Amino acid sequence: MGYGNLIRTGYEAWNGGDRSFVLQHLSPDVVWVTPPDDPDQGVFRGHDAIKGFWDQWRANVGQLRFEVEDMAETGDRVLAVVKRSGVGRQSGLEVSDVVCQVFFFDEDGQCSLVREFYDRKAASAAAGMAPPPP
Repeated sequence: MGYGNLIRTGYEAWNGGDRSFVLQHLSPDVVWVTPPDDPDQGVFRGHDAIKGFWDQWRANVGQLRFEVEDMAETGDRVLAVVKRSGVGRQSGLEVSDVVCQVFFFDEDGQCSLVREFYDRKAASAAAGMAPPPP
């Protein structure tokens, strides 16, 4: 299974409520970096920090769903352009946007770094890929 297929399977597992599948494929010392232009920009290191990050999102906007709009893979990197959506049960806060997630895999086949962007050109550059056509 290529990394792109693994990422697609990960989104399916996540959308089905299975966060453990995603964690199984993240290195124990994984680093997750939120978009640089995000109001709550942050860097989360390790499974516990990432679970806390996910829990914060869930508390605000419920269980997020991800729909893959586009995906590119090169070597040990995958760029996924996904529609992200959710609605908080208690807060009523709603999110519906597009985020670019770049997954970097280590020599053991585990994801060691996730970088998120709102700008596809910046995400492509971070992934070492050619920018998308205009």
